[in-house]
Amino acid sequence: MVTARTIAETVTDPELPMLTLAELGVLRDVREASGRVEVTITPTYTGCPALDAMRDDLRARLTEAGYTDVQIRTTLDPPWTTDWITEPGRRKLQAAGISPPDTAPHRAPGPIPLTLG
Repeated sequence: MVTARTIAETVTDPELPMLTLAELGVLRDVREASGRVEVTITPTYTGCPALDAMRDDLRARLTEAGYTDVQIRTTLDPPWTTDWITEPGRRKLQAAGISPPDTAPHRAPGPIPLTLG
């Protein structure tokens, strides 16, 4: 049997079907234990209208593969960031005419200096 993670990683985003949920960085975790599969996703924003479709698509794909006890959890902490989009995901967005954002610069921990003019 193909692993639950492998199956979940093939589920596409309902609004950006050229990307999988994994490439978009929405798929956070997939755990299998004692016949149960628990998938954790983080929507791109709190009120994401595609969240129900994501859950339904994940559950349907895993059920079709033979998993009978599938739980889909949503977590908002930490919040999704465009930094979670994978490099293949960024290339697919670019190919579809969508300019993917650059990753945020990494800064040392601590206060961020601010200069007011």
